[in-house]
Amino acid sequence: MPKFYAPVNFQHGPEVFWDVYKASTDAVERRRAQFFALLAEGRGEADVLEITRYAASTARLLVMRYHQLGLEGLRDGRAENRGAPTVLSREEQQALAARLRSNFEQKIVWEGKHVQDWLLQTYGKQVYLSRTYEFMRAAGFSPQKPRPRHVKSDEVAKEQFKSKP
Repeated sequence: MPKFYAPVNFQHGPEVFWDVYKASTDAVERRRAQFFALLAEGRGEADVLEITRYAASTARLLVMRYHQLGLEGLRDGRAENRGAPTVLSREEQQALAARLRSNFEQKIVWEGKHVQDWLLQTYGKQVYLSRTYEFMRAAGFSPQKPRPRHVKSDEVAKEQFKSKP
């Protein structure tokens, strides 16, 4: 089995890793603490990989992370990741919702393209069409589009067909 890491220069003993393991409620952090505790106890690489079910490539990354961050490297950073910032502020979202409602009361139904154009003209914000549908749903509206009509359809024939007994 190939070596998965450069030798770990432990800054902490196995008891510190086991303490982190016992105290943590995060499964990722617990698994990483177990990994390093087993290594610090002197277990073989193959045994540690077998017990923790880590791939050698992941183990390499964990060791590099531990060397850079110490015990902080055991934490799962995804929990603190708030994601991308919102495109529209709360006030802009409320202004859009008010505009959609007022136009809806006048029997004007907006499509995503209308929202896209309005945002560009009003706030100077260029947004993807797919995001406009998110904004519409947040305002309580669904994307609307008229049903397609066949180019060769005959409206008179349709009305005559409907009026048959």
